[in-house]
Amino acid sequence: MGLFDFLNKKEKPKQITETVQPATESTDAYLGDLEKTSIIQNLVQIPKNDRDEKWEKSFLENIGEASFRCGEPQVITGPDGYPYFQLFLPEPNTSFQCYVIRNMKDDFLLNLGYGVVINPSESGVDWVLSYGTIVNFSLNNEFYTPTETSFSKKQGYEKISSNEKVMVGQPSEKLLPKPTRHIISEFLKANGIANPKILLMMRTMEEGNVSQDLVFNFTVKNFNDENTFENLARSLTWYLPVHYSIVFMNEESFSADFMPL
Repeated sequence: MGLFDFLNKKEKPKQITETVQPATESTDAYLGDLEKTSIIQNLVQIPKNDRDEKWEKSFLENIGEASFRCGEPQVITGPDGYPYFQLFLPEPNTSFQCYVIRNMKDDFLLNLGYGVVINPSESGVDWVLSYGTIVNFSLNNEFYTPTETSFSKKQGYEKISSNEKVMVGQPSEKLLPKPTRHIISEFLKANGIANPKILLMMRTMEEGNVSQDLVFNFTVKNFNDENTFENLARSLTWYLPVHYSIVFMNEESFSADFMPL
């Protein structure tokens, strides 16, 4: 879920000088659910060693609509190298600009490529949401999708046998929104992929089920060494929902079907 990766990094978070305001000021339209805010306040009082699956379930079910205040600075580069908007629970009897994740995702999170870190401190954080979990919240109304999906769970290279039949197309808006395509495109361009392209590949498995993967138009051959490629592939997963699977192919394999991100 990213929480322990975030905590185990030795590098300290870096500040990003950028200020983001909610699209709607602190009116009733933007205020969060006070009951859910209270639930989160009670949950974070539980020592980290005592937080179990029930705690996680309740936490994740309530943070989307709870009221938070932003940090100073608002956005940091986490020790894992990704940008996070800092959220903290309100302080008692203190006025604050209200931030609600459900509204934030459409206001700026999806467009700017931010994750969210909740209650960061010198001793740790209460939770870390990658950009991909924000995407999943936007698409499926949940940060993580625990149930089985059509994604194959594969990661890495993929070879198609000559007699295998596959279907290819473009991922829909309900699978990969336009803002996310843009964010991923800019990320790949910044990491040496001059013309990043994508397609959705569907295959029929032996048991008759259909599996699908997001396919990108580059492989290890596009890099100086395999380690650089693997680091990029691993970083790419931060921008996608956790249950998505990604594979990599030479563009020539489906040259007419790959489309620019």
